[in-house]
Amino acid sequence: MVFLLSCLFRLLLWTLLTADLTAVNLAIGIGLSLLLPHARGPRQPLAPTLRALGRSLIAVPLAYGEALALISSGDREEESWIERPAGDPRHRLLIFLEVLAITLTPFTIVLGLSNGPTGPHYTIHQLRPRQGQPEEVQP
Repeated sequence: MVFLLSCLFRLLLWTLLTADLTAVNLAIGIGLSLLLPHARGPRQPLAPTLRALGRSLIAVPLAYGEALALISSGDREEESWIERPAGDPRHRLLIFLEVLAITLTPFTIVLGLSNGPTGPHYTIHQLRPRQGQPEEVQP
């Protein structure tokens, strides 16, 4: 199942790169997706991987909305560092998808993956529009 998903993902990338859906181009893409080496390692759990993929896809329109909110807020920004629970660090694809979903958000970046007493978590730096009225500057 994972091999099939990997080949389909590679074929999708091939068609996006070439922008050509002719039979010859699809045959070349299928051949390349089968011949290129596939990753070896622990099997990826299907359910958490699909959930992470869904969150990554949903993050794109949310990122546009947050970008518009930041643009309309002007220069008023609030800086914060937060920690968010992470998936199993042994599953590289799951970690990649989670970091992608977090990093797609404007002015948000993952600084690291740490193991704490509650399990693995991401340290995230983010900027957000300030809530409330702008601060008054004293002359």
